[in-house]
Amino acid sequence: MIIVAPFVATLAGHFTLTRIGMSVPVLNDVRVLFFSAVLMAFVLEVHHAGVNPLHSGPARRTLQPVLLLFGYQILSAVWAPRNAVINDVVGDLVAMVVLVVVYTALAEWDRDRVIVVTMYCQYVAAWLYFLYSASGHGATAAGRWTAFGGGPNVYVRVMVLGMVAAAYFYFRSGGRFAWLAAAPLFLVGAIASGSRGGLVAFGGIFLIAVRSLGRFMKRHGAIKPLAAIPMVGAVVWLLFGDQIMFLINNRFLAGTIQQRNTSDRDVLYEKGLGLFVESPIFGVGVHGFYAITNLGPGEKYVHNLPLAVAAEGGAVGLIILLVALWALRHEYARVPKKQRSLPSRAASYSGIFILIASFFSGDYYDHRLMWIFFLLAAAHPESFGSTSEVVDAPPPPGQYSIHR
Repeated sequence: MIIVAPFVATLAGHFTLTRIGMSVPVLNDVRVLFFSAVLMAFVLEVHHAGVNPLHSGPARRTLQPVLLLFGYQILSAVWAPRNAVINDVVGDLVAMVVLVVVYTALAEWDRDRVIVVTMYCQYVAAWLYFLYSASGHGATAAGRWTAFGGGPNVYVRVMVLGMVAAAYFYFRSGGRFAWLAAAPLFLVGAIASGSRGGLVAFGGIFLIAVRSLGRFMKRHGAIKPLAAIPMVGAVVWLLFGDQIMFLINNRFLAGTIQQRNTSDRDVLYEKGLGLFVESPIFGVGVHGFYAITNLGPGEKYVHNLPLAVAAEGGAVGLIILLVALWALRHEYARVPKKQRSLPSRAASYSGIFILIASFFSGDYYDHRLMWIFFLLAAAHPESFGSTSEVVDAPPPPGQYSIHR
């Protein structure tokens, strides 16, 4: 439960009670309730375990640069424009501090179990989102699939992370196709979202993982899953073929290729780069992009994480961002490639997917899972002295380690 609670709080995003027709002062932002519950459960767990969290070297080396980035972004509110509405952004950053601290502390105790439970949560969430949208709820006026009040770019991330979870359990079970059977449905949901950036990011992690997939198929045989793909594909096509073709023709072919519709990303990037050139050292401060450009309520942020950090935090913020990503990559690389566990690889692929997607959509808070997954991937269970199996231990009977 201590792992499920942070995941639910993470998945909730910016969900407010106004989306369901309710308005409760202070508690309207459900994160107040979620994060209060997470912190209470975390404190009780620490007291019960009798340990000092965040005391290990890997935790300090990976978490400190991330916290430094969030701290600098919060500090940049000092020099933000007077008309900047900084409360929401600072609230998002404080929420991310809570999440990364809790997840890193949990990883110290049992990293692999945290990832396994998180993968279960991802898998269940993907089913809930898919069933909700496939039943006819949540679609936008343009026919793009959404769920539970979130946008299409959020929806595609849930779908792709669901595919990563399905692949993870497929590998973990030694090739039980029942786990992988859900992947085509989640792929339909990803396409139906109409999110071009999300699909590009999915293609990126697929190219990165294709060699590992090939080794697994060679070792365990690819006939059964490959033979089942046409059958599953036929069922999916009968159910959702018309919707898929409608979106492909209108969103991807007509909109992107013929009309060259970029959803104003070119305008946002140009404005963001212009702000960076005007304030290259410290940037314009959090929420400064929207306060200065005033492009309308639908364009509050740059939709590109590095450029957003550069525009609002300047070269200082961009350097801290790069240092944080380098520290996570360096800690992950400390474990030899052949000794990396399946959970750490699954977390790494999930983080890379959101990192690539962050170049096309999302504000700071939309990238919270990226930081969480990278921190989990970089954790070293044997260095923490936790009870989880070390990364070079053989898998239990019937399980498969992706690096072998």
